[in-house]
Amino acid sequence: MKCAVIEKHGKEVENLVIQEREDLVARGENIRVRVTATAINRADLLQRRGLYPAPPGAPQDIPGLEFVGYVDQTGEAVTEWKGAEPVFGITAGGSYAEQVVIHQRCVVPVPEGMSETDAAAIPEAFISAHDALVSQGGMKAGDLVLIHAVAGGVGSAALQLVHQWGARAIGTAGGAEKLERVAELAPLTGINYKEEDFQERIQEAFGPNAVDLILDTVGADYWQRNLAVLKTCGRLILFGIMSGLSAETSLATVLTKRLHIIGTTLRSRPLEEKILATQDFAHQVLPLLAQGRLKPVIDSVVDFDKLHEATERMERNENVGKIVLTF
Repeated sequence: MKCAVIEKHGKEVENLVIQEREDLVARGENIRVRVTATAINRADLLQRRGLYPAPPGAPQDIPGLEFVGYVDQTGEAVTEWKGAEPVFGITAGGSYAEQVVIHQRCVVPVPEGMSETDAAAIPEAFISAHDALVSQGGMKAGDLVLIHAVAGGVGSAALQLVHQWGARAIGTAGGAEKLERVAELAPLTGINYKEEDFQERIQEAFGPNAVDLILDTVGADYWQRNLAVLKTCGRLILFGIMSGLSAETSLATVLTKRLHIIGTTLRSRPLEEKILATQDFAHQVLPLLAQGRLKPVIDSVVDFDKLHEATERMERNENVGKIVLTF
């Protein structure tokens, strides 16, 4: 199989080298998927730099967290798939490859009529956003939800879920063009963080202590301002730490507002929790995608052999939505 391997850790994209490796083998309740497309995530960039290693059991030197393809081998204990079915899903690593081996319940069928490029842009974004907002954050109709990095894959998925759940959205992004693009997906109060302070803008528009729920992929730089805009019993879902690992916190604010601060990631969870997140997505989100009420945001579709150029685009933070890699 063709795959992209991290030869050594560092910032240079040339550290990703396309190689041929032996075919994988599915055993037990696992299936092998012949991957036709995958997508780039920021976790892949961090893994290449040596800052976000794959959890035990996942390929350590092949990045990639999502895939679409078809079942081409089944383990002896598989009951849900016979072979040749188009499927997509998330994995803890290894999807920068023509094959992945995955538990049979960690994939879902691709809806009829959906293109493989659309399908490749869905799993990590929509499973993560749904798990964070609904399963972890308890989002409900009427909530005011702040989404940081709203123009990214998870952010653009989250914006649409907020709208479908009857909640209201505020989104931050680094440019007017990005905000205009995501505004086509669902209503939101857009904030260009390069020109405005999101705390001041939110307080002007909605008053102090107005936000019910925050989905934050930024971390340290936004920490104090996040706490400031949350209402009493507000919920902060920390999904990423792009701006750093440490932040000072006023514990008095956490106590007096009775804030709920939840850290979440899918990659390192036990298999049972990944199955639950995937199946919740299959029941609550996949029908909306099949009906066209939700849709993936695709920045570009790139041949796998041009992986370096595609990665550099994300490194420069130029993408709006997902960068899809096709085999």
